[in-house]
Amino acid sequence: MLHQLLYVSVETHPYTKEQLTDLLKKSRVKNAKLGITGILLFYKKHFFQVLEGEKEDIFKLFRTIRADERHTSVILVHDQPISQRSFGDWTMAFVDINKLDKSEIEGFSDFLEKGFTSAITPEHLTLAQKLLLKFKNSL
Repeated sequence: MLHQLLYVSVETHPYTKEQLTDLLKKSRVKNAKLGITGILLFYKKHFFQVLEGEKEDIFKLFRTIRADERHTSVILVHDQPISQRSFGDWTMAFVDINKLDKSEIEGFSDFLEKGFTSAITPEHLTLAQKLLLKFKNSL
């Protein structure tokens, strides 16, 4: 059964463009082998990622992600069964929000300014899902 997982985390050290590129390349290869799709957003020092695939596969990957020392404060925000993938075309889409003009993003929330790891309410989750889909549609 298909499942979707959303998590947030904080980098433990500043990432260079090359390090982010390397992370994405490795993630895409691994995700392709596992049949996992998703999107990764990076803003300031925060990561926000959606993983989609078979529940067992995404939770196995999530355990690996949690143990990765390149980030900390890994918080599972949401997980749910899904009938179809929202990000099925990408083994890992990526958006560096730092490089975007936030004033041009409809509905951009101060939720992102406060940091992903602050208290996340159901309202924030809805905003996050909308934001992810907005980025998906812009890719």
